[in-house]
Amino acid sequence: MGLRPLDQRSGGPTTGPGTTATPTAGLGPIQAGLAPRRRGILGGLVVFAVGTAFLFPALGMSGSLSGPLLFVAIGAAFAASYWYGNRQYAYLVPAATLLGLGIGLLIPAVFDLGALSGPTFFAALALSLISVTLLAPDRKWPLIPAAPLALIAVTGAVGRIDLVPAGMQQFILPVLLMLVGAYILFEPTHR
Repeated sequence: MGLRPLDQRSGGPTTGPGTTATPTAGLGPIQAGLAPRRRGILGGLVVFAVGTAFLFPALGMSGSLSGPLLFVAIGAAFAASYWYGNRQYAYLVPAATLLGLGIGLLIPAVFDLGALSGPTFFAALALSLISVTLLAPDRKWPLIPAAPLALIAVTGAVGRIDLVPAGMQQFILPVLLMLVGAYILFEPTHR
């Protein structure tokens, strides 16, 4: 008796004239790779993350933590999509950027760092971009924005020097996020 293909509806072998043996014959649908594929987890995780961020104030946590926790939660959703998915680089960059942003805002909100709040924020962003290159060593571009962010953090922490004029500081974050987003949108296919 030869191998017969599976009837995908019932999981049992098909019978009848003209059936041919297949490499997946005799295997169940999961072993044959025919199991239903789980939909992308990113959408569900992002919605879950937003709900989580809104839950914290309802539980009595400080409202000033909601924003940073929202960024951390959405960054974690992208990180989970990257980790449990097929390691798409398009998930890694937003994961690292949003986690760095959230952590950079969360640390000064939890601890009274005073003048070190700004350098802590920039250091978290720089480290998050460096982590992208550590996880994807063939991608070096995140080191380009990480270098000036790290320089701003170090000079602010050690020398108490603001490299960015006060009127320009409010533009750093939105411009950085827009540039990272634009790169992801228009990045050439990398194989």
